[in-house]
Order: sequence, then C-alpha cells, then structure tokens
Amino acid sequence: MLHFEGLRKKIIKNYFTIIIITVALFEGLFIFYIQNYYYDSVRQSLKTQVEYTNLSYHTPTMGAVSFDTKISNIIEKQKSEQNVKYAIEIINKNSEVILDPYGFKVKEKVKFEDVDRALRDVKDLTPYTYRIADTNEHVMSISVPLKTNNVIEGVVRYTASLDKIDNMIFKLTLGLILAGICILLIAISLSLRFAETLIQPLRELKQFANELAHGNYSIKLKNTNISDDEIGDLAQTFEHMAAEIDKSEKLKEEFISSISHELRTPLTSIKGWSETLGYEGITQDELDLGLGIIQDETERLIKLVTELLDFSRLSSDRIKLQIDMVDIKHLTIGVVNQLKVKSSEKNIMLSVEFEDEEIEQVQGDKNRLRQVLINLVQNAIKFTSENGFVKMVVSQDEDYTTIKVVDNGCGIESENLDKVLDKFFQEDYNKAGSGLGLAISHEIVKLHGGNMNIESEKGLGTTIIITIKNKLIESI
Repeated sequence: MLHFEGLRKKIIKNYFTIIIITVALFEGLFIFYIQNYYYDSVRQSLKTQVEYTNLSYHTPTMGAVSFDTKISNIIEKQKSEQNVKYAIEIINKNSEVILDPYGFKVKEKVKFEDVDRALRDVKDLTPYTYRIADTNEHVMSISVPLKTNNVIEGVVRYTASLDKIDNMIFKLTLGLILAGICILLIAISLSLRFAETLIQPLRELKQFANELAHGNYSIKLKNTNISDDEIGDLAQTFEHMAAEIDKSEKLKEEFISSISHELRTPLTSIKGWSETLGYEGITQDELDLGLGIIQDETERLIKLVTELLDFSRLSSDRIKLQIDMVDIKHLTIGVVNQLKVKSSEKNIMLSVEFEDEEIEQVQGDKNRLRQVLINLVQNAIKFTSENGFVKMVVSQDEDYTTIKVVDNGCGIESENLDKVLDKFFQEDYNKAGSGLGLAISHEIVKLHGGNMNIESEKGLGTTIIITIKNKLIESI
C-alpha cells in the first residue's frame, strides 16, 4: 500500500530544510558583510586620525615643539571640529591618563594593548575592539605616540563607540530574521503546492492500479492531472499496460470460446459414433461410416492440437526453422496434389501456375512452408462455393519468391481485413476452425524474411499474397 501522506511529509521536510539552510547562509553572509562594512568605516576613520597626527606632529619642523603644546593643539582641534565621532585621551609615557575623554585630568594608570604598542613605537598601529568593564560599552580605539625630538613622551588615544552601530546591526539582523520567516512561510506554501502536484498524479495512478487489481482493464486516467514528464510517461505506461492486459483477457476469452467449440464438436462426434458402433446388429455400411467419421474427427483434433502447439511456440519465440534448400515448384505441385481430393469433393478446380519458366530453389524450412501453403489452400477451399476455383500463382525475382493463393469464394468484409491475421479471429464462427491458421502462417512467413498481404472483396473472392526471401543465410 502506498502512503502518500508520508511522501508529502518527506517532500515538505526536504524542501523546507533546503530553504532554511539557504536563508540561514544568505542572512549569515549578509550580516557578516554589514558588520564588517560598518566596523571597517570606523576603523578607517581612526586610521585617518593616526595619519593626520603623524603628518601634523612628527615632521622635522615640529621636532622642537613641546609635548604640552602638541596636546593643546590636539584638544583645540577637537573643539573646533563639529560632529566628532570619537573621544580623545592623552596618556603619558608611564601609561597614566593625564586627560580623559571628558576633559578631566586624572592620574589613573591604564593597561591597553594599543597604548602599549604606541609607547613601544610599533609601526603597524591597528585599532582594537573591546568592551569597557564598568559601562559594558562596546568601543574601538587606536593610540598614536607623541614625540618630542624623536623621544616618546606620551600617547594620544582615539576611541569610537560601537553601540549605535551594534544597535543598527541588531535591527538589520532582526529585519532579516523576520524576512527569513516570511520566506519560510512562503516556502512552506510553495512546497505544499509542489508536493500536491506530485502526489495527485501518483494518487490517481494508485487508484488506477487498484482498479486493475480488481479486473477493470478499461479504466482511463484523467489526463488533466498528469503532467508531460516522467510521471506522465509512467501514466502512459500504465494505460498501455492496461490495454495490453485487456487485450490479453479478450484473447484468452476468445481462445477459450474458440477452443471449447472446436474440441466439443469432434469429441461429440467421436463419442456418439463410438457408442453407436457398440450396438449389436450394426451393419457394415454403418460401421464403415462411423469409423470414417471417427478417423476424420481424430485428424481434426490432431490438427487443432498441432496448431495450439505452434501457437504456443510462436508466442514464446521457441519455434526454430530447419533451413535447407527448398524446391518451390515441387513443393507447390505437391500441395495441389495432396488437396486434390478435398477440392474435388466440392467440385472446385485446384491448380498452380508459374509466371517464370525457371523457379530457383530458395532457402527455407520445407515442412513449415508446406504447412503455410496447405493452410492457405484449405482455407480457400473451405470458403469457396461448389464449382469455384482455387489456384496458386508462383513468381520469382532476384531476392524474393511470391506465392499467391487466389479463389473466387465468399471473400472478406473490408472492415475485417486488418483482423484476419489476428489470433483466434474468425469472420464466420459457424465455420469450423480455431482462428489460428492464418496467424501461425503469417508468423512462419515472417521468419522466412517475408510478409503476408490479403486482398479481398466480399462476394468476389480473396487473394492472399506471401513473399519470402530467396536467401536467409549467405552460405548453406
């Protein structure tokens, strides 16, 4: 039993997992980019102050300027600038704060890595990010050494607060999370729709299979729900399978009906005459008649069983040809002579004509070709009225030999011409026969590399044309 609800859950789960991973990766990368962008802008602003300080106070002309003068200039410049985004601290060479960001003079000793690096006159000055222990404020700072006559006397420290940037990044992150949730909700609705487009055709296929399991082979799929894709191909395969099963079922029914009739008739005759021959006082004429009928019906049963065996072999591709050189001229004359007695019973003229003076031998199975010709001629005699004619016309070219069986019998309805080569088909079920003869003959002709065509007109007669290859193998 198929569980489509489980399949729906799997589709949604997998689709949803992919969307979550994709959104999370995208938002993570975007947040990382935003954070770096804002932090880099602050970092670059601090580095600009470092460059300005170095250019302004570390030139040869400024070598004699005192440390206090440099501090005063820096403080005055800060006051003159508008919208300053960083605070300034002045720290002496002993790591003591001599002027804090609020303009107070304190003697508090500090220990910051950027200060330590500036006092050691490290060339690569890098901003540092940390949190102030007392206020938990997130800041970024960088320190620049102040020199007098190339002697470090202190440090100017620039500090920028990152709290506003962090708050902005938080809002952007929250917005991205909300957008991600909206995307996930949309993804869920789309995945439900997507799952339904897959499951609905599968559900219909399941119902279709259940109908097949209950013997309803005429059911058709609703094409409106089947897409032109792999599922559509599967649906067409289901329909084709149903049609083949339906065809096989009808074939089986026709087989049972035909064979039951064909077996019942001769068996009834044999049983009836065998009981009659057991009576006392039966005359010699009645005995001869009964034995003749039993013999004829027995031969009829043998012929039917032979056809069934041939049909079975042909259906399973187990029939094999015994290839040899066949004298077509001798073969057709032999078939005519063999069936002369049968044709004379209905006063039917049976003959063979050769359109070419020389008919070369062909490669084929002599017995199987005789079987085909006997079957075709017998059918022609059966469906031809008294005083009619049946003739075989033989012709040959370089590659093929053609044999026509022509009669002026009852003919075939035009709508049945495409069916007469089908297994078990009989236009007139009142006539004796299994409906296998023409089908078996056609298969044997195809094994000889040829084909069988039928031309007929109701009431005027029938012409069956068979062509076989002259050479089936190169050397024999």
